[in-house]
Amino acid sequence: MAFKQQFFLLKNQRTFWLILSLFIIVIVANTLSLFHSANAFFYSNLAQLTHSQKSNVVIIESEHLSRDHNVLVEQLLTYNPKAVVVLANEQLSYFKSEGQGPEQKVFYPHPNNAYCLPAISDWSGYNVELVAMSKSLCKPVWPALFSDIDLDNNLLINFSLSPSALPKFTATRLMTMDIMASQLEEKVVIIGQKNVGLGVTLNAPKLQHSSNYLLLTAYIADTLNKNNAVVMLSKLQSTFLLLAIAFLLLFAFQKLSINYSIFLVLTLIASWFTLGYFTLILQQLFLPVGQMSILTLFSLLWVILVRKLNEDSQLISLIGNIQQKMAGRYLPKSFTLQSSPWDAIIRLVNQQLALNKSIFLARKEGDHRLSEIRAVNCQLSDIKEMRRDYKREPYSEALKAFGVIPIDRPFFENIEDGEVQYIVPLIYAGDVRGFWAMTVTPDENFNQQAFEKNVNAFAAQIGELLFHYRIFESQTDANNSVLSQLLTLRLKEPLSQQVKVSIAEMEQKLTTLEHVFNNIRSATVLFNLFGQVVQINQSLEKLATKHQFSIFEMTALDLLCLVTDLDLEAAKGKLRFITLQKGDIYLEAHLDNKTYILNVRAMDSANVQSASGEPFQVSGILFEFIDLAFFIEKMPNSKQLCDSINEQQKCYMQSLAEQTN
Repeated sequence: MAFKQQFFLLKNQRTFWLILSLFIIVIVANTLSLFHSANAFFYSNLAQLTHSQKSNVVIIESEHLSRDHNVLVEQLLTYNPKAVVVLANEQLSYFKSEGQGPEQKVFYPHPNNAYCLPAISDWSGYNVELVAMSKSLCKPVWPALFSDIDLDNNLLINFSLSPSALPKFTATRLMTMDIMASQLEEKVVIIGQKNVGLGVTLNAPKLQHSSNYLLLTAYIADTLNKNNAVVMLSKLQSTFLLLAIAFLLLFAFQKLSINYSIFLVLTLIASWFTLGYFTLILQQLFLPVGQMSILTLFSLLWVILVRKLNEDSQLISLIGNIQQKMAGRYLPKSFTLQSSPWDAIIRLVNQQLALNKSIFLARKEGDHRLSEIRAVNCQLSDIKEMRRDYKREPYSEALKAFGVIPIDRPFFENIEDGEVQYIVPLIYAGDVRGFWAMTVTPDENFNQQAFEKNVNAFAAQIGELLFHYRIFESQTDANNSVLSQLLTLRLKEPLSQQVKVSIAEMEQKLTTLEHVFNNIRSATVLFNLFGQVVQINQSLEKLATKHQFSIFEMTALDLLCLVTDLDLEAAKGKLRFITLQKGDIYLEAHLDNKTYILNVRAMDSANVQSASGEPFQVSGILFEFIDLAFFIEKMPNSKQLCDSINEQQKCYMQSLAEQTN
């Protein structure tokens, strides 16, 4: 039992758990670096926008590095460079090198030498990352060149330097002294074999089409020399940043509509990109722009999903409540929703017209042929007329007359003496929907002119009904096609449509009840227990206008004191009795010189679920003014009715006296 209670409690808090799961997803995704490739993609595009034209790194390419490196180094030292780094695939050394002191300027990074190049790693396929030197297995060369750098953490290489701004010379120019001293003095010179490469294209900003490893090494040296390596937020910092963004986005998306939320998402993604650009060029700090952009879009989708789940749950509950309220309340289908229009038409004809036989024929769509549909008081086989083409008689004659005409030739089988045949077209807006053939036996009271007028009126209404039914049926068939439902996401009926249908049924029932209430001859007004008018009908409006009192400015007590001889305290007692006992009283009401029977009763809400919480389980107090004189006057034999009422009253009084004795 306790488990079920906990389950339902958690179920009711589903929205909270869904929101909490969003935060958990953010933490897990950031911890596992699931979207770092998006960060790398954005960084690659941001790095393309940054530009620098100054560098203290120089590249010298040699055709024969193994043979000429000693000569090249000696020549370079005459220019007083800051450092000389010789990159070679084989183990080389400068034979005039003196020890490994801190003032040493020549370095041969190689796994078998004193120094080596630290490892680099590919960053999600979009960039190059310098691995922390604390993890290096050899003695890194970069700290020996740049003593003020901190390489305990992974760093992103800064690619703001334009490749064309990186000085590059050949060994021949150096040997021939075709280089100015200022171009090499206090510079970091990188010497390498010409055309040596990695074998694959570098996937780094501004170096996408290059495979020259010297360029990448030069960019590393330039980044460390300028001390402008790009720093990334730690996982803890980025996690807090992303959680804060998610929280603010949840607040914003709940306040905004879907259209404004989409606009906000696009604006924020552009803002993240702009913010990332400025932090990159001003602070050498790269924000997780990719994750921030994905989180912005994902948060919107998450809010939409949660809203959808909540709305579906509420709609299902609403549909259930409506179905419970409508249970036991008969609501016939509208004409267009019936499977066939002819059954309703035949009921209409049978209720209103006195015909012997009737047969309805419908036009085949896209053709001038006719087919039998329904027969009343006969069989479809009772048609003697063999023609089924409305371009021929007797159908064409009825179309020319644009109304009912008698048929001279036999149309029905077994026509009795005196029985007359008629046919009328069923037309609306020039569209022939069918024909209606009938027979009638005239008597001495038969009025042919009135008969034809009535039949034409019915035929016009039936033609219009059939026309609208056909339009509705065509639209329904088009909308219910599999392709149409697939393209409009209606393969399964949405809950909103079910709610719409349920509410339409309630509105139809409510409209019918309001119409009935509004057309009751007795003047009726409903007050709630707080003294406010809830509803009145047309008869009460006419009564208030006739006797000149403002019903909407009156309470139930005011009205009761106005129309009866009760004083204030007695009237309160009557209303108290009606409210507490749910009573029903009849009083004599006087307005000007007219007398009415006033029935005041409580509207019991004990069995009405929608009125739960009403004081004393009473949804209101109903006043009904019965004008007995009006009803008696409308009777065909009012004197006989009055005599009958007097006799009933005498019997009632006599019975009451006997019960008293």
